[in-house]
Amino acid sequence: MQTKKIFRIGLIVERSRAFGRQLCEGIITYAQNRDDWHLQFMTLGDLRHRHIRSAMDGFIARVTSNAFARLLKSTGKPVVDIYYENPLPGFAVVKTRHESVGLLAAEHFLDRRFKNFAYCPYGGGRTSAYCKKAFVRRLRRAGFSCEVYSSKNEIAYDLDSSDHISDVMAPPKDAKLLEKWLISLPKPVAVFCPSDLRAWQINGICRSAGINVPREVAVLGLDNDIIICGTAKPMLSSIDPNTRKIGHTAAETLADMIDNGIPKRMLIKQIPPTGVVARASSETAPVEPAWLADALVYIQRNAKHGISASDVFETLGRSHTSVTKTFRNILGITVQGEIARTRLEEAKHLLLTTELNISEIAIKSGFSSVTYFLQAFSTAFNVPPKTWRDLQNNQHTRRHT
Repeated sequence: MQTKKIFRIGLIVERSRAFGRQLCEGIITYAQNRDDWHLQFMTLGDLRHRHIRSAMDGFIARVTSNAFARLLKSTGKPVVDIYYENPLPGFAVVKTRHESVGLLAAEHFLDRRFKNFAYCPYGGGRTSAYCKKAFVRRLRRAGFSCEVYSSKNEIAYDLDSSDHISDVMAPPKDAKLLEKWLISLPKPVAVFCPSDLRAWQINGICRSAGINVPREVAVLGLDNDIIICGTAKPMLSSIDPNTRKIGHTAAETLADMIDNGIPKRMLIKQIPPTGVVARASSETAPVEPAWLADALVYIQRNAKHGISASDVFETLGRSHTSVTKTFRNILGITVQGEIARTRLEEAKHLLLTTELNISEIAIKSGFSSVTYFLQAFSTAFNVPPKTWRDLQNNQHTRRHT
C-alpha cells in the first residue's frame, strides 16, 4: 500500500502576543481537518540551515526583513506572508484590510461626536501607514483634521534575534515626547493607535500626567489583545482584526499553492476586521452637561438591545420634558432619533465587516422588524442596505485593482 504524502509546514510566527497566537490558532483550525499536514514552529535560525528548510513543503511567516524574505524565496517552496512588510514575487500575502481598520476607528469616534482627533503611529511599516491614511481620509470627508504624532519620534517594533516582533508592556522610549504631544492636543480629543501596546502606553502617560481618560483623551487601539486591554486603567477599547480568520485563510492559501503551484505574481488577500470592541477608554461623548454624555454612552451600549426613549429617561432619572429639550437644543435630535441613528450606524458596520444577511443584521442592530429596518435604512441613505453594501464593496475592489 502506498504511503500517504505528509506535508511539512514551517510556521515562523511569534507567539508572545495575542495577535501571533490567534494567527496560529487559525492555522491550526485548518490543519486539524487534514491528516496530511504536519505543522512545525521554526525560527529564523532554523531557516538558515539548508537541511531544515529543504525538508519543508511550505511556509507561513511574518516576514520582517529583506534578508528574511530572500531566505524564504531561496527555498523555492510556497510562502504565505502574514506581515506584508517585504513580500517578493511568488509570495502570497494574507493580511488585515487596513483601510477598513482606519475607517472603523474614524466611525467609532465620529459616532461619539468628537471634533478633535489624533493618530499615534507605532511599529512603522505598512500597517501604520495604511491605517493612518484611511483614518485621516474619513475624518477629512467629515470636515475634520487630524493631529499626527511626528514620524521622526515614532517607536519601531523591537525584533529579537530570530526577527520575531517582541513587544514588552513597559513605558515607551519616547515617553517624554509623547506626554508633551498629548498635553498639547486640543481637548477633548479622540486618539487612535494601530497597536494595543501603544494605546496602553498612552493610557499610562495620561494617568501620570493627570489627563483624564476618556473625558479628555479617548483612546482606541488595534488587535484586541485581552491581556493588554484588560490590564489598562481604564480598560482599552480596541479593533478586533479578525486574526484567526487571517490565519485560517493563510493556511487555505498555502494548501492551494502546494496543490496548484506558486503564483507568478504576488497574490494578496485582505481580511476585514471584525469590529470595534468598546471598553471604558473610549466610552464617552464630548458634550455637556455630564448627564447628557452619560445618556449617549448608554444609548451606544444598548441601542442594539432594543431600548426605547423611556429606558433612557428612567436610567437618567430625569423627566421626559427636560431630557427631550436638552437633546433637541444641544444635539438637534430627539432621544428616539439618536437611538435610531445609532442602530443604523451599527447596521452599516455589520454590512461592511460581516457576511450576515439583511434579516440577521436587522436583528443584531436592534430593529423590531426587517421591514422597519429596510424602510429606515433606505430613507436615511437613499438606497436599500444590500445595494449600499454592494456599492461599498465595489468601491473597495476598484481601489485595489
